[in-house]
Amino acid sequence: MDAFFFIDKPTGMTSFDVLRDMRRILWIKKIGHTGTLDPLATGGLLVATGNYTKLISYIEKDSKTYAATIMLDGTSASLDRDTEIHYISDELKNTCKNEITQSKIEKILADHFSWTIIQIPPKYSALKINGKRALDRVLAGEEIEMKSREATIIYTSIQSFQYPELMLEVKVTAWTYIRTLAADLWEKLWTWGYIAELRRLTVWHLTQDFLQDLHSVSFDDTISVAKVFPDTIYTFEDEVVYKRLQDGQRVRGEYDFPIHRDIFLQKNGIIRYVVEYKDGVLHPKKRIT
Repeated sequence: MDAFFFIDKPTGMTSFDVLRDMRRILWIKKIGHTGTLDPLATGGLLVATGNYTKLISYIEKDSKTYAATIMLDGTSASLDRDTEIHYISDELKNTCKNEITQSKIEKILADHFSWTIIQIPPKYSALKINGKRALDRVLAGEEIEMKSREATIIYTSIQSFQYPELMLEVKVTAWTYIRTLAADLWEKLWTWGYIAELRRLTVWHLTQDFLQDLHSVSFDDTISVAKVFPDTIYTFEDEVVYKRLQDGQRVRGEYDFPIHRDIFLQKNGIIRYVVEYKDGVLHPKKRIT
């Protein structure tokens, strides 16, 4: 079946583990997700099944919001508590406690972590290098070099701070690594740190109100396409036009569609096509069902 689910990923599971369990629960083969979550992380993992996996590319670039608990008294190879933590000395802890203030952190965030920044992704990640995950290469003993990339931080907000614990809420665009953001932050604070907890709060406009328990999912309880794509779907019933689109033909006509953007045409509540409407012509871009 073609459907969407917004799974509350449990900690300790990879995103692939979630898909594996859903295949077993739903008895379905075709499944995918948008935006990998680290095993440590919990929260929103948007999952598509069936033909709606073809729509993943229209979602994965959207913004996401995270709640991160950062500890400033140690570090680890993975930059979180999934690998052994090496703590700083008590003497350095006392120095940091006196010198690191919330106002100092706020200034660093404002000066260095606003909008477009440059990041080097963590080696302990699912990012693929020549077709193989960086994490797998590291665990195999390979020396790898991670290339820098642009990332966009829409906002950061300190929820609480009492050394050594810093709690942040961060809204970012796709392919922004929270572990790297945290590592770059504590480097500017002249200390070490690691992610103790990470939770994805939102994917675009899908909030925690839509979260579903992994082990109770069913096709009787899915996230409607209207909630996933609230401003993109248009009901369209003309089967003759669908036939022409299926044959790869452009269709001229006067339609009440926005121009120069991807729109989804649905019939009977099912998305059939992605098209673009410009110069009075429907241009077929992708057949969904």
